[in-house]
Amino acid sequence: MLEQNNNDFTSLKNSAQITFEKQELPKIFTTLMPLIRRRLKHFSIHPNDQEDLCQEVLIKLYQAFKHFDFKDTTPIEHYVNRVIKNVKNDYIRKKFYGYEIQTLLINEFIVSYNNNKMEHPIDKHILAIEVGEHIQQCMLKLTKLERMVIIYLLKDYKPKEIAQLLKLEKKVVYNAIHRCKIKLRHHIDE
Repeated sequence: MLEQNNNDFTSLKNSAQITFEKQELPKIFTTLMPLIRRRLKHFSIHPNDQEDLCQEVLIKLYQAFKHFDFKDTTPIEHYVNRVIKNVKNDYIRKKFYGYEIQTLLINEFIVSYNNNKMEHPIDKHILAIEVGEHIQQCMLKLTKLERMVIIYLLKDYKPKEIAQLLKLEKKVVYNAIHRCKIKLRHHIDE
């Protein structure tokens, strides 16, 4: 018997809630929309974001009105103002942290750019000298033909052009290039 009364009460409560959501809520939202929009017009809130925040307030109110006690002494305007204030604060906090992160990223890029700009001329020069000396030592271990091919390659000649200049077949030049690569790799790995 008690179970049946409990089910009747639950179904009565659900039907009352559905009636409230279909009939009363749209009226309440229509009445509250000007108040919400007026409260969201603030210099710190971008005009494009005002409508999004208004929708967010309405969603939060819709979720809260399912459990709101309208017989309570606290006026509904007070609750609506609280929700609006919280949504505005969340928006401002989010924008502030977004600007803060953006500033940090910009500063990080500036520092890395300045470091790269300052390091490169001296480091590149020293590395170029070291690499040049190392290549010269490696070149001493190559045959005369291989040295000639490498010199022409460093001057941006193509293998076909090198073959014509040295009066050799292309295949001989390609083989010399391949041998040079193997010898240089072997010498660098030592």
